[in-house]
Amino acid sequence: MGAGRQVRLLLWKNWTVRRRQRVRFFMEIMWPVMLFMGLVWLRRVNPLYRQHECHFPNKAMPSAGVLPWIQGIFCNANNPCFQYPTRGESPGLVSNYNNSILAQFYSDAQELLLSDPEFLQLGRLWREMTSMSNFMDTLRTHPEQVSGRGVKVETILKDDETLTSFLLRDIPLTESVVYHLVNAQIRPEQFAFGVPELHLKDIACSLNLLERFLIFPSRRGLYAVRNAMCILTPQRLQIIEDKFYANVDFFKVFRLLPLVLDNHSEGIDINFWVRVVSAASDKLQEFFQRRSSREFIQVMTPLFQNNLSFRQVMAAASSLVCGYTEGAFSRVTSFNWYEDNNYKAFLGISSGWAQSHYTYDNSTTPFCNDLMKELESNPVTRIVWNSVKPMLMGRILYAPDSPAVRKIIRN
Repeated sequence: MGAGRQVRLLLWKNWTVRRRQRVRFFMEIMWPVMLFMGLVWLRRVNPLYRQHECHFPNKAMPSAGVLPWIQGIFCNANNPCFQYPTRGESPGLVSNYNNSILAQFYSDAQELLLSDPEFLQLGRLWREMTSMSNFMDTLRTHPEQVSGRGVKVETILKDDETLTSFLLRDIPLTESVVYHLVNAQIRPEQFAFGVPELHLKDIACSLNLLERFLIFPSRRGLYAVRNAMCILTPQRLQIIEDKFYANVDFFKVFRLLPLVLDNHSEGIDINFWVRVVSAASDKLQEFFQRRSSREFIQVMTPLFQNNLSFRQVMAAASSLVCGYTEGAFSRVTSFNWYEDNNYKAFLGISSGWAQSHYTYDNSTTPFCNDLMKELESNPVTRIVWNSVKPMLMGRILYAPDSPAVRKIIRN
């Protein structure tokens, strides 16, 4: 029997069988059609997941530095996928985050401020202000600690003072009295709460009041000054006081006052600080005009507003530390199906975080509700959150629900 005859017999047999068994013939035709239509429906309902070329930021080892290491952990927590090559793929570069706002802000601060010798002197200003503050607090609360010590009159006069010549020529006083006056020490504790309301004549004629405000090198000097000043009229005494204030160098006063309490403390050199603060203000003005400073302020300003969501906090932290915003990359949830049992997240059908049903908790704050909602909606954090949630929320799941088990849980 030839091959052609065998083929004709086989076709005749198949045709005869299907003509006699029409239900079988219908099923053989419709079953593949139904499978094809089902596949077409699945494809239309669940379109293909198209993932572009992925460049993942490298994670620096601790040997690269503490900051790159922490940035690598924090900035890769969301598993970001970039379509373009990252900076860390270039030879010789370890960190991808040198262009972040915080890195640029620190770089500009180091260039303009931290490398400027005059700006670094602001630390000395803080120490001197602290020393002066401690001195003033001691005067108000424990004046006995500075009792018997004072500031020498001669040391606080101006370099070109005219008080001495005025006392010798115009009053006039003897050289011995003038010597005892300018070498006396002023007690600062008597002026801690302001200038006492006493008449100059009463002070000049009283040994006790003179010793209350001045410390003389000897008792002889005290008596000499008392005898010379007491015979003067109140008008003359007032002229001497005005002349004294006109010749006082208050820059020297601020520098010498803290030495009364501690010989090793630093007073305030106002002349020096006028120059330093002026130069520092120019540097600060230039620093805040930099782009990094404006971006830093722009990112930090919303953090001080009320009703701040957890996502806004994370977006601001990402912009500061990492240098890219939420829309600068695509998120790859997982390439391992063991890590995520949500097939939609695994297939990447939803480009964002899946919004699960969250029950609002009235017993806590809106910020905590927003935080828990974000943790439950992100497949990456949902597994960890479900593990620690009973401990944080204070609820323990148990089984079976029987009186004996409830008694154990209650105890």
